[in-house]
Amino acid sequence: MALDYRALYETTKAELEKLEVEKNELQLAIAERDKQIGALIQTMNAIAPLIGETLSETSAGGMTDSIRKLMAEAGHPLTAAEIRDRLEAIGFDMKSYSNPLATIHTVLRRLADSGEVETDYELASKGPKRFAITAKGGFTVEGIPGKSLKVGKMIIGASRIVRNRKDGQK
Repeated sequence: MALDYRALYETTKAELEKLEVEKNELQLAIAERDKQIGALIQTMNAIAPLIGETLSETSAGGMTDSIRKLMAEAGHPLTAAEIRDRLEAIGFDMKSYSNPLATIHTVLRRLADSGEVETDYELASKGPKRFAITAKGGFTVEGIPGKSLKVGKMIIGASRIVRNRKDGQK
């Protein structure tokens, strides 16, 4: 009995299209949940001081610290727009910035100048620049999961990156 390759191809193609539609719907649902979570975090941060509670961890640091943390947790290089979206998703207050994306680019440039962040130039030629945390510049990588890897100077998948102090302690 011969295989009907045309029918197999058409069935596979239809299944692929169906899965791509489902994936897009799930990504939209995730983006919507991220917005809802961000809004709830902002609400909690606004109410917390009124009842004597401390603010959440995301509001404690500034933009630079939040970007460092996001990039260390990301596991892959991020664009400035992805960083902005993740900052919003964790409830970072972007209202105080007239142009948040420009501010993010400035922070990334400064982090790159200091050696904390590196641009992934291979991916940059295929789209927007992507940035990743680096191992140089006095940083130590701790607790890299088994599947994370170091590509050149970039750390991908690091669970924690710690700046080394001048006295040799972390």
